[in-house]
Amino acid sequence: MFQRIAISSAVLAGLAAAQTQPSNPVIKSDTRLVLVDVLVVNGATPVKDLTKDDFVLEDKGKKQPITVFDITDAGKQPAPASPLSPGIATNRMNRKGETPGFATIVLYDKINTAASNQAFVRRQVLNLLAGLQATDAVGFYALGFKLETVRDYNDDPAPLVRVAKAMLQSNNPPDSFSVEDKALFKSLLDAISPMQELQPQARVDITYPAFQAIERHLSGVMGRKSLLWVTSVFPLTYGNSTERRKNDQAEVDAFKNNLTNANIVLFPVDPGGTGASFNTSAGAPSANEGSLMPGAMRNSAGTSASNVTDTSMTGNQTMQLLADATGGKAYRNANDITPALREVIASTGYTYTLGFAPDEKALDGKTHDLKVTLVKKPATEKAKVAHRKEYLAWGPKSPPEVQLRPSIAAVMSDPLDAGGIGMLSVSNPDPAKPGYQKLDVRLNGADLTFEPKGDQWAFAFDMAVGLDGQPGGTVETFAQTLTAQQLQSVRTGGLDVGKSINTNGTSGMFRVVVQDKATGTIGSVRVPFNK
Repeated sequence: MFQRIAISSAVLAGLAAAQTQPSNPVIKSDTRLVLVDVLVVNGATPVKDLTKDDFVLEDKGKKQPITVFDITDAGKQPAPASPLSPGIATNRMNRKGETPGFATIVLYDKINTAASNQAFVRRQVLNLLAGLQATDAVGFYALGFKLETVRDYNDDPAPLVRVAKAMLQSNNPPDSFSVEDKALFKSLLDAISPMQELQPQARVDITYPAFQAIERHLSGVMGRKSLLWVTSVFPLTYGNSTERRKNDQAEVDAFKNNLTNANIVLFPVDPGGTGASFNTSAGAPSANEGSLMPGAMRNSAGTSASNVTDTSMTGNQTMQLLADATGGKAYRNANDITPALREVIASTGYTYTLGFAPDEKALDGKTHDLKVTLVKKPATEKAKVAHRKEYLAWGPKSPPEVQLRPSIAAVMSDPLDAGGIGMLSVSNPDPAKPGYQKLDVRLNGADLTFEPKGDQWAFAFDMAVGLDGQPGGTVETFAQTLTAQQLQSVRTGGLDVGKSINTNGTSGMFRVVVQDKATGTIGSVRVPFNK
C-alpha cells in the first residue's frame, strides 16, 4: 500500500521540523490538543527565555498540565534550507525549502468596504506594501468576488515591495520589469481595483468561506498567526434589525469559533479616512456613515442612522469582541494602516506556544475560557501576557453539528492549500501504464493520530484526489497498524502513499486532500502533472 518516493532527505527533514513535537508525541483519538500562543512583554520588549514552569494555564478556572511547550524566535537564524526540486509540490514550504515558524497576513476586504471609499484604502495598501522590509514575513490577500493571494507569508517580500512602489507612480509596469514582476504587478493591480457593492447575503457567502480557507491554510504554522483584516464592516445575513439579534449572535459566534480553533490572532483595521467605520450598517457598505466611538451611530450629517443600534452586531462591538477573543487588537479610524502592521509584526517576534490535552469529559461542545498567568519572579514582575481567551471544547465524540471538522469537499474547492497535515507530492508518467500518472504523496507522520491496539499502533485517514478547479474527486480510506519500530520510522521519516491515475495522457493539476479520521485534521496540496 505504502511506497517510497523520490524526495530528498534534506527536504523531508525540513517538513518534519515544521511540526512541533509534543512532549508526549502520541495523542489518542479520544483527546484533543489545545494550543495557546502567548506573547509576553515588558513594555514593548519581549520577555525571553522563560520555561514551561513560568506559566500557569487554566481552562474554565482549572489548572491544566502543560504538555506542549515551544518558543518561536523570529530573530533566530534558521538552518540552511534545501530548495525544492522542480515538480515537487508542498503545502508548508516555499520554493526555497523554508518553513516559517510564524505568519502575518494582510487581508484587504473590498466587499465589506464601500466602492466609493476603496480608492483611499488602495493608496494606504500600496504605501504599506511599499514600506515592507526584507525581514518582514507578510502575505497579502484581497477579498473580492473571491479570495485572491497576491503574495504568501513565506514568500520573499522584495518583489512585492518593488511592484507596490512602481504602482504608486503608474498603473502600468515599467518596461524594465521582468516577466515575473509584470505578472505580480497585474495580480496586485487586479487585487486592489475597486469593485461593486454587494448585498449582505452575497457578502456573507463570500467572506465566511474565505476566512475558513485562510484558517485551514495557516493551520500548519506552529507559531503565532496574525491576520490584519482591513475592513469597514462585519457582514451579517440579517442586517441590524433587533429581532434578528440571536441570528446575528450565532453568525458571529461561528466566525469567532473558527478563528480561535485555528489559533489565529485577529487585528481588524477600520481605515477611518474612508468615512466608514466598524459601526457601519450591515447592509451594503455606505460611504455616508461616519466613525464614532461605541454608542449611537450617526451619519456624516450628524443625524442618527435609523437602521443601526447600540446592540448592532456588525459594528465596533463585534470587531472588538473578535479581537479580544483571539488575543488581538481592533484599530479604528486608521488614516494610515502601516503603524498597525508594524505593531502586529513586532508582536510575532518572540512568542511561546503552550498546549494541553483536555479530559474527554470536559469536551462538552461549549465555549471555555482560557487564562494564562506568569509565576512571579523578578523577570516577570512587570510583564504582561496576550493570548486567545477561549476555545470551543469539541472532540471526536462531540455531536457532528458542534465539531469544527472541515469536509473534504469544502477543502477540495479552497483557493488555498490546507496545512494541518504536512504534505510533499510529485507526479510522473507511470512507465507501466501508458496514459497514467504515478502520484506519490508523503505525509508528515507527526501530524497523524496513532492509537494503541494491543502491542501495535493503528491509524486511519481519508485521501481524496481530483483535478484542480473541478468538483468531486475519488475518496479512499487508508488504515493500517504499525509496530513500535515502524511507528517511530513513520513519525520521523514520513508516510508514503502511491496511486496510479488515468489522465488519458493529458497535462494538468491534481488536487490532493488528506484528512485524519480521528481528529479531522486536514491537509491539501496542488500537484502539477505533464504528459
